[in-house]
Amino acid sequence: MNERIAQLVKAVRSGEIFPPVKKVEYDEFDLKLAAPLRIAKRLTEYMEAQPCYFTKDNELLGMMHFDGSVEAELFPRTGHPFFKETSGKYYFKPQENLCTFEWQHSNADFGKVIRLGLEGFRREIIESRKQYPCDLPKLYFLAGLEAMIRGIVRRAQQYAAECRKQASMCQDSERKATLLRMAANCMQVPEHPARTFEEAVQCLYFCFIFQPDSIGRPDQYLYPLYQKDMSEGTLTKEHAKELLQELYVMIHGWTHYGTSNGDKGAESHFVVGGYTVDHKCAWNELSELLVDAMMEVDLIRPQVSLRWNKLTPRSVLRKMLDYERKDKNKRIALVNDEPRIAAMLKNGIPWETAYDYIMVGCNEPAYQGGISLGGNTTNIVRSLVNTLNDRRAEVLDCRDFDSFYAIYEQELYRDLETILNYSNRFNMLRSRDCNVLTSLFMTGCIERATSVTQGGAIRARWCANFMGSTNLIDSLCIIRQFVYEEKRCTMETLLAALDADWKGYEVLRTEILKYGFFFGNNDDLSNSIAHRFYTSVYNFAKGRTDIFGHYLCFGNLTGYRTHFAQYGALTQATPDGRIAGSALLFGSGQAESKDRDGVTSLLLSVAHADPTGVMCGNSILNLSVDENTVQNDESFEKLVLLIEIYFQEGGLHLQLNHVSAEELIAAQKEPDKYKSIRVRVSGFSATFVKLEDAIQDNVIARTVSQI
Repeated sequence: MNERIAQLVKAVRSGEIFPPVKKVEYDEFDLKLAAPLRIAKRLTEYMEAQPCYFTKDNELLGMMHFDGSVEAELFPRTGHPFFKETSGKYYFKPQENLCTFEWQHSNADFGKVIRLGLEGFRREIIESRKQYPCDLPKLYFLAGLEAMIRGIVRRAQQYAAECRKQASMCQDSERKATLLRMAANCMQVPEHPARTFEEAVQCLYFCFIFQPDSIGRPDQYLYPLYQKDMSEGTLTKEHAKELLQELYVMIHGWTHYGTSNGDKGAESHFVVGGYTVDHKCAWNELSELLVDAMMEVDLIRPQVSLRWNKLTPRSVLRKMLDYERKDKNKRIALVNDEPRIAAMLKNGIPWETAYDYIMVGCNEPAYQGGISLGGNTTNIVRSLVNTLNDRRAEVLDCRDFDSFYAIYEQELYRDLETILNYSNRFNMLRSRDCNVLTSLFMTGCIERATSVTQGGAIRARWCANFMGSTNLIDSLCIIRQFVYEEKRCTMETLLAALDADWKGYEVLRTEILKYGFFFGNNDDLSNSIAHRFYTSVYNFAKGRTDIFGHYLCFGNLTGYRTHFAQYGALTQATPDGRIAGSALLFGSGQAESKDRDGVTSLLLSVAHADPTGVMCGNSILNLSVDENTVQNDESFEKLVLLIEIYFQEGGLHLQLNHVSAEELIAAQKEPDKYKSIRVRVSGFSATFVKLEDAIQDNVIARTVSQI
């Protein structure tokens, strides 16, 4: 990292690097315009009024925040009034102890704008108009997109003019030449296709603020220009790294509301590796450079996932794990192409789309130019609670587990139906807002002449997240083992224990915790229950779609919010030994040392749990590893091999923590002494002492058993 980048890093660490916004007064008569035209007109006026801000250390241009006075970026839903109203009513507020409105992540197709320039988008708009003669709502929307292009191009030209102005007064010949090059870049992109690697990164930097979420697969869409410039001798690896690091500084500095507030900013994500469209390993020289550049910049954003597949060399997996063990900011995770792409193909997604998937937000799969339409975090344990309570008479009549499970499956399907209905309802409420700015960069919105909020995006994925899926599987295991197979207790006794929250039944609870079969030990009973549950979910989802026509998949991450604890507080005791009101589990793993057979069994259980692929949505696995195991080279090589086997067996995701439970407990007691500890949480990383108590407790609980 050179001195210029070091100064930018210092600036972004010390506070806000973005310029303050300039308030704009809009013409009230704009309200008479159709919504897309009003939005585009006001956004253009807003951008034109903002200062063209940059420092002597900047070589990339475009920093700006929107102030919420008009509908702007999709990810934070800046200025979207109906979203704000809906969020106020439903966000982090469980409905029926089953569903909670959550955020949605997405990705602008940065590669497309680099390849085609906005002039290419304009040509697409002209062609799309021909498909909708006399359809005024669609024509208005296309006119809004075209007006948005003019506004964005005008903004780039303003930056170019400011660079030329500063160059005319600059006495430093080297900086003057740089300013003139910066001006030329802004006259080229984003209006026209990028011709060089520097122009491509400038285009990405400039357009990121229009959808400040994931940057997708930069090792793929930037690679052709990187290759060309390197072969022609017009680019050095050092300069390429410098440009990427400046991009990372800007991404780190951007947050939801325009202020740098540490961990609570946008979890910008990108991926490296994966497949190419012709079924080859996509890891390349730029993949490594992107991660090298990130590692040198000591910031917490962006984060990166390696897309592993059967063609990924072990040396690449080892390199990424070596980066991970050295990264105190915990920015690296691993995902597996094989089960996820297989699930996409099975659900009708063509290879040409599936191979190009990315990770957004907290390790959620999406597509470039697409959106994750989930935004619904759910309590999957409720279906079992309803079975045991509302169907008690029928349950007591069951003479075998299959009979019990048939009743349970009915309640499961009832809850899954309700979950889908809530998701559709939430998305209908979101659709009241019209988005023009981000829609421009979302595949399908021009072709369909429809806002991304209203189903315009072709590359969309639906997913609902289960809180407590491991609790559910464990509870079903205990019912089968204790009631029906080993007959350690009757159903009447178990139900009485749950009604009493285990008071007076402590011996039974101790026996369950000591002798029960729990998920994560690779035993036949718990594995079969996991298979059966996920197959039931798959059978419900098969052939169904959400309101916009996207197939159904599920996951188990929680994001920043403690949904798992909130649902747990509302949920009675469960057969797995859980006490009423205690937090549910999230993710695919275990906690509290219930994975007694070691890490290999845990990984195999997770890898084999879902042969249907229905959980190939936002599913995560947190694995705690002893620090000595990671830092000792001999044991580290064994860890690399173990993780490779986990992926070969079908494991979907993995992220590591290598900090002891004792250290985390000490950090809870004396947070000021442990401000630097970073941990992986639920698809994202965070400073441990800044996390909510429930999340801290969860991280500690799953750190008790380490390898």
